[in-house]
Amino acid sequence: MTTRKQPFTEDTIRAYIGAESFRRGEHYFRDGMIFNARRAGTTLQAQCHGSDGNIYRVRATIEEGTIADTDCSCPVGGHCKHIAALLLTWLNQPDDFRAIEETDTALEHRSKEELIALIKQMLLRAPDLESLLELPLPTGKKSKQKINPETYRRQVAAAFGGSDFEYGAAESIADELSATVKIANDFLAQGDIDNAATIYEAVANGVVENYEEVDDESGALGGVAQDCIEGLGKCLEGDAERDNAELRERILRALFEVYRFDVDFGGVGLSDGVPDLILKQADDAEKKQVAKWVRAAMKTSRRAGNEYSDNWHRQAYGGFLLRLEANTLDDEAYLGLCREAHRLNDLVTRLLTLKRVDEARAEAARAGDYELLGLADIFAQHKQAEVAEQLMTERAKTTKDTRIFEWLAKRSKQKHNYADALLWARKINDAHPSLEQYREIRKLATQVGTWADVRAELLADFERRKYFDLLTQIHLDEEHIDAALKTVEKTQGGFPHFSPDLRLQVAQAAEETRPRDALRIYLQAAEQIIEPRNRGAYSEACKYLVRVRTLYQKLGEDEMWAQYLTKLKEETKAMRAFKEEMARAKL
Repeated sequence: MTTRKQPFTEDTIRAYIGAESFRRGEHYFRDGMIFNARRAGTTLQAQCHGSDGNIYRVRATIEEGTIADTDCSCPVGGHCKHIAALLLTWLNQPDDFRAIEETDTALEHRSKEELIALIKQMLLRAPDLESLLELPLPTGKKSKQKINPETYRRQVAAAFGGSDFEYGAAESIADELSATVKIANDFLAQGDIDNAATIYEAVANGVVENYEEVDDESGALGGVAQDCIEGLGKCLEGDAERDNAELRERILRALFEVYRFDVDFGGVGLSDGVPDLILKQADDAEKKQVAKWVRAAMKTSRRAGNEYSDNWHRQAYGGFLLRLEANTLDDEAYLGLCREAHRLNDLVTRLLTLKRVDEARAEAARAGDYELLGLADIFAQHKQAEVAEQLMTERAKTTKDTRIFEWLAKRSKQKHNYADALLWARKINDAHPSLEQYREIRKLATQVGTWADVRAELLADFERRKYFDLLTQIHLDEEHIDAALKTVEKTQGGFPHFSPDLRLQVAQAAEETRPRDALRIYLQAAEQIIEPRNRGAYSEACKYLVRVRTLYQKLGEDEMWAQYLTKLKEETKAMRAFKEEMARAKL
C-alpha cells in the first residue's frame, strides 16, 4: 500500500460504510478527530475521538483499492462514522499515517528480554490481559501436548462474567469470544485438531449456557456459534483423526448440544447447518449414536407442556431423526416415527408413495386448516387431486379459514367449473369483502351469465352492512359518479377521519360531469386542514384550493372565487405558515 490505487475514492468509502455514517464521518474527518494514525503494510490503524468523550480504536485493511476489512471498538463495530473518518483521512491526508512494521515482524526483531518487558508494560495498561498468560497458544507446529479444557472455559466465563448484559453487550462479548475462536483456528491450521476442537467446544458451550441472558438482537453471539460449528465441522473432516473415535464423538456431541439448545429455545437459527454437517460427516455408527441423543432429547424437551411448543419440538427432532435413520428404517418404523413426532407431511407422503391412499386421507382429515393446505398439494403431487378436493370441500363446511375457500376456488377454475368457483369466491367475499374480490366475482358471474342478479345482491348486502367506503370504490370502478357522490357522504366518521383519499378520488372523478360537487369536496378538504391549523398539511390544502380555482374558472365564476379567496385571506391573516404556502402555490 505504498501508493493508493485510483479506484479508492469517496464513493468506495460511502458504498462500504453507508450514506448516513459516511456523512457523519465527514464531520469527524474535518474536525480532526483521527489521531495516532499508523500504517502497517495494507492495514491502517488509529484512534478516534467519539462524540461521547470516548476514544475508539479503528482499523481498516485496503487491498487493490478495495476495503477488505474494518473494525472499530465502538458498539457499531466496523461500518461506522469512525471508520469513515479514518478512511477519509487516508484518502486526503496520507502523510498523517506513520509507517510502522507489521506486528509479526516487529516482534521477531525483539529479544526475549525485550518481549518480557513489553508484555509487562502491556499488562500495566490492560490488566485483564493477564489471564492470557495461562493459555496454551499455537506456535505454527503441531503440539503433542493436550490443552486443559478448563483453561479456555475460564476465558469464556470471564467474557460473559465481565458484562452487565445491557444493550450492546452481545457485541463486546462476541469480540472477546472471537479472539478465542481465532486461537482455535490457528490450532486447526497447524493440524492440531484435538486442541482446536477443545476450544471450539468451550466457546460453543459458553454461548449456549449464557444465551438467554444476553440480548443478541444483532446476531453477534449467533455468529460466534456459527464460527464454532464451522470449525468443529472442519475438525471432523480431518483425516488425521479419522480413527480417533473418542475425539469424533466429543465433536459430534458438541455440535449436537448447540442444536439441542437451539431447538429447545424455539429455533432462533443458532445451530443452522448442524444437521446437514452431521449427516455429511458422520458414518453409520456415529449417526446411530446421534439418533440416540435425539430420541432422548425428544422425551425431555424442557418446553414440554405447551401443546404448540411440544409439537414443534417433536417435529424438529423427528425431522432430524428421519434423516439420520433414512437408510435403516423400514416402512412401518418410518410411519411410526412420523406419528410419534407429529410429522404429518412426511407421514402422508410415505403413505401415498406406498399407495395407501385411504390411510393418507384419514390422517389428513385430522390436520388443522393450515396443515391441510400443505397436505392438499402433496395429494395433488401424487396424482390424488380429487381426494384433496374432497378433503377441502368437507373442511369448508366447518372452517372460517378463507384460504380453504381460495384453494377450492382455484381448483374449480382449473377444472373450468366457474359456477363452483363463483360459489367459493362469494364465500371469501362474505368474510373479507374488497374491491379486488368484487372484481373476481364480477368476472366469474359474467362467465356464468348471472352477473346482473349477483351484482344486485352484492350491492344490497354492502348497503345493509353499511360498507359505504367499498360501495364508493365499486361505483368509481364502474364509473357511476352520481352513485359514488351519494355513498361517499355516508362513509363513517366524516372527512378527514375516514377515507379522505376516497373522497378526493370521487372529487377528481366528478370534475368533468359534476364540477360543483367536486368543488364542494375540495373546499371541505381544504377547510378541514386550515381550521384546526394543521401546519404540516398546509401544502395539501393549497393543492385543493388550486383545484377549486380551476373549477370556478371552468364554471365561469371567477368573481365568486375572488370573493372566497379574499374572505379566506382575511380569516387566516395571522397564520404566517399558511400564508407562505399560499404564496408558493401562487394563490
